[in-house]
Parts: sequence; C-alpha cells; structure tokens
Amino acid sequence: MRVVDYWRLPRGINVLMGTLAVPAGALLVIDISESAALHAVLLHALSVAGFMAGWNTLNDVNDLEADRINRPDRPIPSGQVNLEAARRFGLLMMGISVAALVGIIIHAERTFDGLVWWDSIVIWLMALFLFTSYEYDGLPFTPCLKRQGFKGNLAISVLVSVLLVFGAAAVGEGLEPLPWIVALAALAINTSREIIKDVQDLAGDTDRTTLPMDIGPEQARTYAWVCSLVGMVFLVLPYGLAMLPKGAIVLQLPALLSVIMAKPKLISGEDARASAHLKAALFLGLLGFIASALLTDFF
Repeated sequence: MRVVDYWRLPRGINVLMGTLAVPAGALLVIDISESAALHAVLLHALSVAGFMAGWNTLNDVNDLEADRINRPDRPIPSGQVNLEAARRFGLLMMGISVAALVGIIIHAERTFDGLVWWDSIVIWLMALFLFTSYEYDGLPFTPCLKRQGFKGNLAISVLVSVLLVFGAAAVGEGLEPLPWIVALAALAINTSREIIKDVQDLAGDTDRTTLPMDIGPEQARTYAWVCSLVGMVFLVLPYGLAMLPKGAIVLQLPALLSVIMAKPKLISGEDARASAHLKAALFLGLLGFIASALLTDFF
C-alpha cells in the first residue's frame, strides 16, 4: 500500500472528524487542560480513530462488488489496494482500538476514583455491536442492517453521534445532557446524509433494500430534508436552553448555512453536492461547538 492509501482507504477525513468529536464532547462538560483528563481524552480519541479506520476499511472489503459500480475510484475496486492487504489493515486498526481501550481502563484505575471507565466500555461495546450488526449477516440480524434500508442509516448515524458522548465519558461525565443534545444534532444530519448516499448508490446496491428503493428517490430526498431540519433544531437548542452562551450561537451560522445550501441540491437531484454540504455541516457544527466551549468567557 502507498502512503496515500493509508488515508484514502479508511476515509481519512471521516476518521479525523470522528476523532475530533472526542475532545469536543469532553470540552462540552469540563476543562480538559488538566493532565489526567487530557491523557484520558487522547486514549479515547486513539480508540475512536482505530475503530473508525477499521470499520471503514472492512466495509470497503465487504462492499467490493457494489463499489465496482458505485465507487470504482475507491482504492480496492480500482486495484490500488489488494483485497487481503485491506482486510489486514482493517483488522490492525481494530486491534489498535482495543489496545487503546485497555489503556483507558488502566489509566482510569490509576488516576480516578471509582469505575469512571465503565461508561466508555459500554459505549465501545455498543459500537462493536453496531459494527457487526451492520456488516455481517447473522451477527445477530439476518440480513445485516446495511441491507435493511433506514435501519442501516440509523446504525451508522448512531455510531457517528455517540462519539461526542464517548468524549464526555472520557472525563467521567457521560450522563451530562449537553453532549447528548449535540449528539442528536449529529444523528439527524448524518442520517440525512446517509439517505442521500443511498439515493446516489441505487445502481450498485443490488444486494440490499434501501429507503430510496422502498419509497423512491424523490420521497427519500424529502425524508432527508426533514432529518436535516431536525438537525438544525438541535444545533441551536443548547444555546436556547442556556447550556452554552446564547451569543455563541453565531458560531453555528456556517453549519446552519451549509445545511440550508443542501436544499436546492436536493430539489435539483444533485445528490453528491447535497451530501457534501451536509458533511461540511457536520464538521462546521463540530467546530462551532468546540469554539463555543473554548470561548465561553467572550460571550
């Protein structure tokens, strides 16, 4: 594998966004500049990076035939990465995630009082359950969730959104309401994006039943837009409830505008552009929440 393949194969941008969600979730509940908290957050971020890189890679391994049609430029169907090499890389990344999880437990036992690592273990195991349920028939669902339309969209989106709660759990605050509200914003917007991606992939998704197959691409786009609107509500809700400074809501304007810009693309059937706008909204919203937490004194 070439160096660039180690970035493209696991979808490096997505892994980076997921990894950033961990310190974002922690910053929403405490100041993480203290050494013990910072080390805990870094271990959680490493576990997320490994898990996401592993899942994304193994997903490409399993979806090779569909990607020959839908995404022939991806590293495996294009022949740039050998299938077996990709599988080994995916398993290695999963191994790194497990090793980081062990590090989380050891660090917490040495540093904090009580079982503060318990929330982290529960969330990680839930993510593992979603991974196996989504990718593999019979573990435990037959067919697996990615062949079950909207259920698969939700499974991916739950994984993306729970990373913020995982970050809060890193510092023993996994039950604080603010990270959960922010996670709901990510859940709604990412679900919208997953639906749109299924519209894009209609031609190659012959081994599964997706929402656009069930209700048609036009109605699926409508569902996606409704999810986007729900996401916008949760983007601003923490400011309305004074969980974050009300003036800091301006930091969410780029994310809100990015969601709004997806609407005309959905109407015109430019699904790739709509998906890109929603992906940008997820990233900009994450940055907005990080900035809101860091700049509290300025508002």
